[in-house]
Amino acid sequence: MAITDKIWNIYVGQSWIGTLTPSGADDQWYYAGFAPGDAWGNFAPWFSQAVQAHKAGDQAGWQDIYQQITLMTLTITADDGESYTNPTLHIDGADAWFTV
Repeated sequence: MAITDKIWNIYVGQSWIGTLTPSGADDQWYYAGFAPGDAWGNFAPWFSQAVQAHKAGDQAGWQDIYQQITLMTLTITADDGESYTNPTLHIDGADAWFTV
């Protein structure tokens, strides 16, 4: 199955922060709906700051913030066991886009 045919659970360390439901792709990016998980409230500020820096074109700021997330080990995992560690993932409200 393709990445776009699977539902992906997002974890930071052992904390489940949400689910990605892919809706499409272009080039190397996958687009998905985001549904928050149990620990989303703990990590939402990190992702919000990262996406704000990205949208502002502040690459260094984005990298600084995102590095903190990846140091805690960001993982996306499908039900069939396929997983990716430290993908690039942007979450903006109910929308997400990622690359692995």
